[in-house]
Amino acid sequence: MQYLAIDLGSSSARIMLADGNKNLALTELARFPHSASLDSNGHYRWDIDKLFASIKEEICEAIKKYQISSIGICSWGVDYGVIGEDGKLIDMPYCYRDSRGELMFKELHKQISQEELFALSGIYPNSINTIYQLYADKMQDRYAGKIVKIAMIADLLAFYLTGNIRIERSNASTTGILNLQGTDWNYQLLNNLGLDSEILPKLIFDGEQYGEFYGVPVVAVGTHDTASAIYALEGLDNKTAFLASGSWLLFGKVLDSPVCEKIAFENRYTNERINGGKVSLLDNINGLFIIQRLVSENNLNYKQIDENIDGAKVLGELDVDKLMSQDDMTGDMKKQLGIADCNIYDLVKTAYYSLAKRVVLAVERLEQVTGEKIEKIVMTGGATKAKYFVGMLKNLSKIDIICTKSEGATFGNALRQSRV
Repeated sequence: MQYLAIDLGSSSARIMLADGNKNLALTELARFPHSASLDSNGHYRWDIDKLFASIKEEICEAIKKYQISSIGICSWGVDYGVIGEDGKLIDMPYCYRDSRGELMFKELHKQISQEELFALSGIYPNSINTIYQLYADKMQDRYAGKIVKIAMIADLLAFYLTGNIRIERSNASTTGILNLQGTDWNYQLLNNLGLDSEILPKLIFDGEQYGEFYGVPVVAVGTHDTASAIYALEGLDNKTAFLASGSWLLFGKVLDSPVCEKIAFENRYTNERINGGKVSLLDNINGLFIIQRLVSENNLNYKQIDENIDGAKVLGELDVDKLMSQDDMTGDMKKQLGIADCNIYDLVKTAYYSLAKRVVLAVERLEQVTGEKIEKIVMTGGATKAKYFVGMLKNLSKIDIICTKSEGATFGNALRQSRV
Protein backbone atom coordinates (compact mmCIF):
# COMPACT_ATOMS: atom_id res chain seq x y z
CA MET A 1 0.00 0.00 0.00
CA GLN A 2 1.13 3.57 -0.71
CA TYR A 3 0.02 6.66 1.20
CA LEU A 4 0.66 10.33 0.61
CA ALA A 5 1.58 12.14 3.84
CA ILE A 6 1.59 15.95 3.74
CA ASP A 7 3.04 17.84 6.69
CA LEU A 8 2.72 21.63 6.73
CA GLY A 9 5.19 23.08 9.21
CA SER A 10 5.47 26.77 9.97
CA SER A 11 8.80 26.99 8.09
CA SER A 12 8.41 24.31 5.40
CA ALA A 13 5.87 21.96 3.82
CA ARG A 14 6.79 18.34 3.15
CA ILE A 15 5.17 15.76 0.89
CA MET A 16 6.22 12.17 1.45
CA LEU A 17 5.31 8.82 -0.03
CA ALA A 18 4.83 6.06 2.52
CA ASP A 19 5.17 2.43 1.42
CA GLY A 20 3.94 -0.56 3.40
CA ASN A 21 1.64 -1.06 6.38
CA LYS A 22 3.45 -2.05 9.57
CA ASN A 23 6.98 -1.07 8.57
CA LEU A 24 6.41 2.13 6.65
CA ALA A 25 9.21 3.49 4.48
CA LEU A 26 9.11 7.22 3.73
CA THR A 27 10.37 8.82 0.54
CA GLU A 28 10.43 12.61 0.27
CA LEU A 29 8.75 13.79 -2.92
CA ALA A 30 8.86 17.53 -2.34
CA ARG A 31 9.69 20.19 0.24
CA PHE A 32 8.72 23.86 0.07
CA PRO A 33 10.21 26.49 2.40
CA HIS A 34 7.73 29.14 3.45
CA SER A 35 7.16 31.73 6.13
CA ALA A 36 4.69 34.38 7.18
CA SER A 37 5.22 37.85 5.69
CA LEU A 38 4.02 41.35 6.41
CA ASP A 39 1.00 42.65 4.51
CA SER A 40 0.45 46.30 3.57
CA ASN A 41 -1.06 46.98 7.01
CA GLY A 42 1.85 45.54 8.95
CA HIS A 43 0.22 42.20 9.86
CA TYR A 44 1.90 38.81 9.48
CA ARG A 45 -0.04 36.49 7.19
CA TRP A 46 0.43 33.18 5.36
CA ASP A 47 0.31 33.09 1.57
CA ILE A 48 -1.62 29.84 1.78
CA ASP A 49 -3.02 29.91 -1.75
CA LYS A 50 0.48 30.03 -3.22
CA LEU A 51 1.67 27.22 -0.96
CA PHE A 52 -1.38 25.05 -1.61
CA ALA A 53 -1.07 25.51 -5.39
CA SER A 54 2.45 24.01 -5.23
CA ILE A 55 1.29 21.18 -2.97
CA LYS A 56 -1.72 20.37 -5.15
CA GLU A 57 0.55 20.12 -8.20
CA GLU A 58 2.75 17.61 -6.38
CA ILE A 59 -0.29 15.61 -5.26
CA CYS A 60 -1.51 15.36 -8.87
CA GLU A 61 1.93 14.18 -10.01
CA ALA A 62 2.07 11.56 -7.24
CA ILE A 63 -1.38 10.21 -8.12
CA LYS A 64 -0.27 9.79 -11.74
CA LYS A 65 2.99 8.08 -10.81
CA TYR A 66 2.03 5.89 -7.83
CA GLN A 67 -0.87 3.74 -6.63
CA ILE A 68 -1.96 6.11 -3.86
CA SER A 69 -4.42 4.52 -1.41
CA SER A 70 -5.13 7.71 0.54
CA ILE A 71 -3.96 11.23 1.33
CA GLY A 72 -3.43 12.61 4.84
CA ILE A 73 -2.60 16.16 5.89
CA CYS A 74 -1.28 17.61 9.15
CA SER A 75 -0.20 21.16 9.98
CA TRP A 76 0.66 23.59 12.73
CA GLY A 77 -2.28 24.50 14.95
CA VAL A 78 -4.27 27.59 15.97
CA ASP A 79 -4.28 29.39 12.57
CA TYR A 80 -7.23 29.22 10.19
CA GLY A 81 -8.63 30.44 6.90
CA VAL A 82 -11.99 32.18 6.50
CA ILE A 83 -13.96 30.74 3.57
CA GLY A 84 -16.67 32.80 1.89
CA GLU A 85 -19.86 31.62 0.17
CA ASP A 86 -17.98 31.37 -3.12
CA GLY A 87 -15.59 28.77 -1.64
CA LYS A 88 -12.65 31.17 -1.65
CA LEU A 89 -10.70 32.72 1.20
CA ILE A 90 -11.89 36.23 2.00
CA ASP A 91 -8.25 37.10 2.78
CA MET A 92 -5.01 35.37 3.69
CA PRO A 93 -4.83 33.72 7.14
CA TYR A 94 -3.15 35.63 9.94
CA CYS A 95 -0.06 34.10 11.51
CA TYR A 96 -0.32 33.25 15.21
CA ARG A 97 2.81 35.31 15.86
CA ASP A 98 1.03 38.46 14.69
CA SER A 99 0.59 41.13 17.38
CA ARG A 100 -3.22 41.23 17.20
CA GLY A 101 -3.43 38.14 19.42
CA GLU A 102 -1.58 39.93 22.20
CA LEU A 103 -3.88 42.94 21.89
CA MET A 104 -7.01 40.79 22.09
CA PHE A 105 -5.68 38.78 25.03
CA LYS A 106 -6.29 41.74 27.33
CA GLU A 107 -9.67 42.55 25.76
CA LEU A 108 -11.04 39.02 26.02
CA HIS A 109 -9.98 38.65 29.64
CA LYS A 110 -12.07 41.66 30.55
CA GLN A 111 -14.99 39.28 29.90
CA ILE A 112 -13.63 36.12 31.50
CA SER A 113 -10.64 35.43 33.73
CA GLN A 114 -7.74 33.30 32.55
CA GLU A 115 -8.55 30.72 35.22
CA GLU A 116 -12.20 30.50 34.14
CA LEU A 117 -11.23 30.12 30.50
CA PHE A 118 -8.83 27.30 31.38
CA ALA A 119 -11.50 25.52 33.45
CA LEU A 120 -13.98 25.69 30.55
CA SER A 121 -11.61 24.73 27.75
CA GLY A 122 -8.68 22.88 29.29
CA ILE A 123 -6.41 25.03 27.10
CA TYR A 124 -3.87 27.25 28.84
CA PRO A 125 -4.44 30.93 27.92
CA ASN A 126 -1.81 31.95 25.35
CA SER A 127 -2.13 34.93 23.03
CA ILE A 128 -1.37 32.74 20.00
CA ASN A 129 -4.50 30.62 20.56
CA THR A 130 -7.32 30.70 18.00
CA ILE A 131 -9.84 32.04 20.49
CA TYR A 132 -7.98 35.37 20.65
CA GLN A 133 -7.77 35.55 16.88
CA LEU A 134 -11.53 34.92 16.63
CA TYR A 135 -12.11 37.64 19.20
CA ALA A 136 -9.99 39.97 17.08
CA ASP A 137 -12.14 39.07 14.04
CA LYS A 138 -15.22 40.04 16.03
CA MET A 139 -13.78 43.32 17.31
CA GLN A 140 -12.48 44.27 13.84
CA ASP A 141 -15.61 43.16 11.91
CA ARG A 142 -13.40 41.03 9.68
CA TYR A 143 -16.31 39.21 8.03
CA ALA A 144 -19.33 41.16 9.27
CA GLY A 145 -22.36 40.69 7.04
CA LYS A 146 -20.83 37.71 5.25
CA ILE A 147 -21.68 34.03 5.47
CA VAL A 148 -18.39 32.31 6.21
CA LYS A 149 -16.88 29.15 7.66
CA ILE A 150 -13.44 28.73 9.11
CA ALA A 151 -11.05 25.84 8.58
CA MET A 152 -7.75 25.15 10.30
CA ILE A 153 -4.75 25.03 7.96
CA ALA A 154 -4.70 21.26 7.35
CA ASP A 155 -8.48 21.18 7.09
CA LEU A 156 -8.33 24.08 4.64
CA LEU A 157 -6.18 22.04 2.24
CA ALA A 158 -8.57 19.10 2.68
CA PHE A 159 -11.40 21.46 1.71
CA TYR A 160 -9.51 22.58 -1.38
CA LEU A 161 -9.13 18.93 -2.39
CA THR A 162 -12.61 17.62 -1.54
CA GLY A 163 -14.96 20.61 -1.33
CA ASN A 164 -16.02 19.58 2.19
CA ILE A 165 -15.39 21.91 5.13
CA ARG A 166 -14.59 20.10 8.37
CA ILE A 167 -12.25 20.59 11.33
CA GLU A 168 -10.51 17.53 12.77
CA ARG A 169 -10.61 17.13 16.53
CA SER A 170 -6.89 17.50 17.33
CA ASN A 171 -6.67 20.79 15.46
CA ALA A 172 -10.04 21.88 16.89
CA SER A 173 -8.61 21.48 20.39
CA THR A 174 -5.91 24.07 19.65
CA THR A 175 -8.66 26.67 19.15
CA GLY A 176 -9.57 26.71 22.84
CA ILE A 177 -13.27 26.41 21.96
CA LEU A 178 -13.66 22.62 21.93
CA ASN A 179 -15.62 21.18 24.84
CA LEU A 180 -13.79 19.29 27.57
CA GLN A 181 -15.22 15.97 26.38
CA GLY A 182 -13.66 16.53 22.95
CA THR A 183 -16.96 15.76 21.23
CA ASP A 184 -18.23 19.14 20.01
CA TRP A 185 -17.69 22.88 20.14
CA ASN A 186 -18.01 24.64 23.49
CA TYR A 187 -21.22 26.55 22.78
CA GLN A 188 -21.44 27.90 26.34
CA LEU A 189 -18.04 29.56 26.00
CA LEU A 190 -18.83 30.89 22.53
CA ASN A 191 -22.07 32.40 23.82
CA ASN A 192 -20.35 33.95 26.86
CA LEU A 193 -17.87 35.72 24.57
CA GLY A 194 -20.38 36.69 21.89
CA LEU A 195 -18.60 34.61 19.24
CA ASP A 196 -20.65 33.34 16.30
CA SER A 197 -20.87 29.53 16.32
CA GLU A 198 -22.26 29.56 12.76
CA ILE A 199 -18.75 30.06 11.38
CA LEU A 200 -17.67 26.67 12.77
CA PRO A 201 -18.01 23.57 10.57
CA LYS A 202 -18.76 20.08 11.83
CA LEU A 203 -15.99 18.16 13.50
CA ILE A 204 -14.33 15.20 11.83
CA PHE A 205 -12.41 12.56 13.78
CA ASP A 206 -9.18 10.80 12.90
CA GLY A 207 -9.78 7.82 10.65
CA GLU A 208 -12.80 9.39 8.94
CA GLN A 209 -12.80 10.74 5.38
CA TYR A 210 -13.25 14.33 4.21
CA GLY A 211 -14.04 13.05 0.73
CA GLU A 212 -12.03 12.20 -2.37
CA PHE A 213 -9.60 13.88 -4.73
CA TYR A 214 -9.59 12.29 -8.19
CA GLY A 215 -10.92 9.10 -6.63
CA VAL A 216 -8.34 8.98 -3.83
CA PRO A 217 -9.72 9.18 -0.26
CA VAL A 218 -8.57 12.18 1.77
CA VAL A 219 -8.35 10.81 5.31
CA ALA A 220 -8.41 12.75 8.57
CA VAL A 221 -5.24 11.91 10.47
CA GLY A 222 -4.22 13.75 13.61
CA THR A 223 -4.26 16.99 11.62
CA HIS A 224 -2.42 18.95 14.30
CA ASP A 225 1.17 17.91 13.60
CA THR A 226 1.84 17.37 17.30
CA ALA A 227 -0.95 14.77 17.40
CA SER A 228 0.55 12.93 14.44
CA ALA A 229 4.05 13.11 15.95
CA ILE A 230 2.82 11.61 19.23
CA TYR A 231 0.92 8.90 17.33
CA ALA A 232 4.23 7.73 15.85
CA LEU A 233 5.84 7.24 19.26
CA GLU A 234 6.11 3.94 21.09
CA GLY A 235 6.68 3.13 24.74
CA LEU A 236 4.75 6.03 26.27
CA ASP A 237 3.58 5.16 29.79
CA ASN A 238 2.97 6.93 33.09
CA LYS A 239 6.72 7.35 33.67
CA THR A 240 7.56 8.34 30.10
CA ALA A 241 7.04 11.80 28.58
CA PHE A 242 7.20 12.89 24.95
CA LEU A 243 9.08 15.79 23.41
CA ALA A 244 7.84 16.67 19.92
CA SER A 245 10.23 19.21 18.47
CA GLY A 246 9.96 21.68 15.63
CA SER A 247 9.32 25.41 15.65
CA TRP A 248 7.88 24.62 19.08
CA LEU A 249 8.96 22.13 21.72
CA LEU A 250 5.88 20.26 22.93
CA PHE A 251 6.62 18.41 26.15
CA GLY A 252 4.13 16.29 28.04
CA LYS A 253 2.31 13.02 28.65
CA VAL A 254 -0.57 11.14 27.02
CA LEU A 255 -3.65 10.80 29.25
CA ASP A 256 -7.23 9.56 28.91
CA SER A 257 -8.85 12.80 30.09
CA PRO A 258 -7.92 16.46 30.60
CA VAL A 259 -6.39 17.82 33.80
CA CYS A 260 -8.01 21.18 34.60
CA GLU A 261 -7.13 21.59 38.26
CA LYS A 262 -5.50 24.76 39.57
CA ILE A 263 -2.08 23.09 39.73
CA ALA A 264 -2.16 22.48 35.97
CA PHE A 265 -3.02 26.12 35.29
CA GLU A 266 -0.32 27.39 37.65
CA ASN A 267 2.26 25.23 35.88
CA ARG A 268 1.16 26.37 32.37
CA TYR A 269 0.00 22.97 31.19
CA THR A 270 -2.59 22.64 28.44
CA ASN A 271 -4.85 19.79 27.30
CA GLU A 272 -4.86 19.09 23.58
CA ARG A 273 -6.68 16.24 21.87
CA ILE A 274 -4.74 13.66 19.91
CA ASN A 275 -5.67 10.52 17.96
CA GLY A 276 -8.46 8.39 19.36
CA GLY A 277 -9.72 11.22 21.55
CA LYS A 278 -6.88 10.88 24.04
CA VAL A 279 -5.33 13.96 25.65
CA SER A 280 -1.80 15.28 25.42
CA LEU A 281 -1.16 17.19 28.63
CA LEU A 282 1.65 19.40 27.46
CA ASP A 283 3.67 22.56 27.82
CA ASN A 284 4.07 24.70 24.67
CA ILE A 285 7.68 25.88 24.66
CA ASN A 286 9.07 28.27 22.08
CA GLY A 287 11.46 26.02 20.19
CA LEU A 288 13.58 25.73 17.06
CA PHE A 289 11.92 28.88 15.69
CA ILE A 290 14.62 30.72 17.65
CA ILE A 291 17.40 28.80 15.92
CA GLN A 292 15.68 29.10 12.52
CA ARG A 293 15.59 32.89 12.88
CA LEU A 294 19.27 33.03 13.92
CA VAL A 295 20.20 30.94 10.88
CA SER A 296 18.17 33.15 8.53
CA GLU A 297 19.27 36.50 9.96
CA ASN A 298 22.98 35.63 10.05
CA ASN A 299 23.31 33.65 6.81
CA LEU A 300 24.25 30.48 8.69
CA ASN A 301 23.66 26.83 7.93
CA TYR A 302 23.32 23.88 10.30
CA LYS A 303 26.58 22.28 9.17
CA GLN A 304 28.43 25.43 10.24
CA ILE A 305 26.65 25.33 13.60
CA ASP A 306 27.61 21.68 14.16
CA GLU A 307 31.25 22.47 13.30
CA ASN A 308 31.51 25.48 15.64
CA ILE A 309 29.20 24.86 18.58
CA ASP A 310 31.63 22.79 20.68
CA GLY A 311 34.12 25.67 20.73
CA ALA A 312 31.47 28.27 21.52
CA LYS A 313 30.49 29.42 25.00
CA VAL A 314 27.19 29.97 26.81
CA LEU A 315 26.57 33.66 27.48
CA GLY A 316 23.79 33.23 30.04
CA GLU A 317 20.23 31.95 30.23
CA LEU A 318 17.51 33.38 27.99
CA ASP A 319 13.78 33.56 28.68
CA VAL A 320 12.98 31.62 25.50
CA ASP A 321 9.21 32.06 25.85
CA LYS A 322 9.62 35.79 25.18
CA LEU A 323 11.66 35.39 22.00
CA MET A 324 8.96 35.74 19.33
CA SER A 325 10.52 38.22 16.89
CA GLN A 326 10.16 37.39 13.20
CA ASP A 327 12.64 40.01 11.99
CA ASP A 328 15.28 40.66 14.68
CA MET A 329 15.73 37.55 16.83
CA THR A 330 19.47 38.25 17.01
CA GLY A 331 18.88 41.72 18.43
CA ASP A 332 16.22 40.55 20.87
CA MET A 333 18.54 37.89 22.27
CA LYS A 334 21.39 40.34 22.74
CA LYS A 335 19.01 42.76 24.46
CA GLN A 336 17.88 40.06 26.88
CA LEU A 337 21.49 39.16 27.63
CA GLY A 338 22.49 42.83 28.04
CA ILE A 339 25.27 42.70 25.46
CA ALA A 340 26.03 44.84 22.40
CA ASP A 341 27.81 42.22 20.33
CA CYS A 342 29.05 38.64 20.47
CA ASN A 343 30.20 35.67 18.43
CA ILE A 344 27.17 34.28 16.58
CA TYR A 345 27.98 30.70 17.56
CA ASP A 346 28.04 31.75 21.22
CA LEU A 347 24.53 33.08 20.67
CA VAL A 348 23.35 29.84 19.02
CA LYS A 349 24.85 27.75 21.83
CA THR A 350 23.19 30.01 24.39
CA ALA A 351 19.83 29.51 22.66
CA TYR A 352 20.17 25.71 22.68
CA TYR A 353 21.28 25.75 26.32
CA SER A 354 18.34 27.95 27.31
CA LEU A 355 15.88 25.72 25.46
CA ALA A 356 17.25 22.68 27.31
CA LYS A 357 16.89 24.52 30.64
CA ARG A 358 13.29 25.40 29.75
CA VAL A 359 12.47 21.74 29.02
CA VAL A 360 13.94 20.76 32.39
CA LEU A 361 11.60 23.28 34.03
CA ALA A 362 8.71 21.70 32.11
CA VAL A 363 9.73 18.29 33.49
CA GLU A 364 9.61 19.61 37.04
CA ARG A 365 6.22 21.20 36.43
CA LEU A 366 4.78 18.05 34.87
CA GLU A 367 5.88 15.99 37.85
CA GLN A 368 4.07 18.47 40.12
CA VAL A 369 0.88 18.35 38.03
CA THR A 370 0.70 14.55 37.72
CA GLY A 371 2.40 13.54 40.95
CA GLU A 372 4.51 11.05 38.98
CA LYS A 373 8.26 10.97 38.40
CA ILE A 374 9.44 11.16 34.78
CA GLU A 375 12.10 8.52 34.11
CA LYS A 376 12.33 8.69 30.32
CA ILE A 377 11.65 11.14 27.50
CA VAL A 378 10.91 9.90 23.98
CA MET A 379 11.87 12.62 21.54
CA THR A 380 10.91 13.20 17.90
CA GLY A 381 11.30 15.98 15.35
CA GLY A 382 14.05 18.30 14.18
CA ALA A 383 15.76 18.78 17.54
CA THR A 384 16.80 15.11 17.52
CA LYS A 385 19.49 16.20 15.01
CA ALA A 386 20.83 18.91 17.34
CA LYS A 387 23.47 16.90 19.21
CA TYR A 388 24.45 19.69 21.59
CA PHE A 389 20.81 20.28 22.60
CA VAL A 390 20.14 16.58 23.19
CA GLY A 391 23.36 16.16 25.17
CA MET A 392 22.69 19.22 27.29
CA LEU A 393 19.12 18.07 27.98
CA LYS A 394 20.45 14.70 29.17
CA ASN A 395 23.04 16.38 31.41
CA LEU A 396 20.64 18.88 32.95
CA SER A 397 17.63 16.59 33.42
CA LYS A 398 19.48 13.39 34.42
CA ILE A 399 16.74 11.58 32.46
CA ASP A 400 17.14 8.98 29.73
CA ILE A 401 16.45 10.62 26.34
CA ILE A 402 15.37 8.34 23.49
CA CYS A 403 15.65 10.01 20.06
CA THR A 404 13.33 8.60 17.42
CA LYS A 405 12.26 9.74 13.95
CA SER A 406 13.16 13.30 12.96
CA GLU A 407 10.08 13.34 10.67
CA GLY A 408 7.74 12.08 13.38
CA ALA A 409 4.64 14.02 12.31
CA THR A 410 4.89 12.77 8.73
CA PHE A 411 5.40 9.20 9.93
CA GLY A 412 2.43 9.39 12.32
CA ASN A 413 0.34 10.89 9.52
CA ALA A 414 1.11 7.91 7.25
CA LEU A 415 0.73 5.40 10.08
CA ARG A 416 -2.81 6.60 10.83
CA GLN A 417 -3.73 6.28 7.16
CA SER A 418 -2.43 2.71 7.11
CA ARG A 419 -4.79 1.80 9.97
CA VAL A 420 -8.02 3.08 8.41
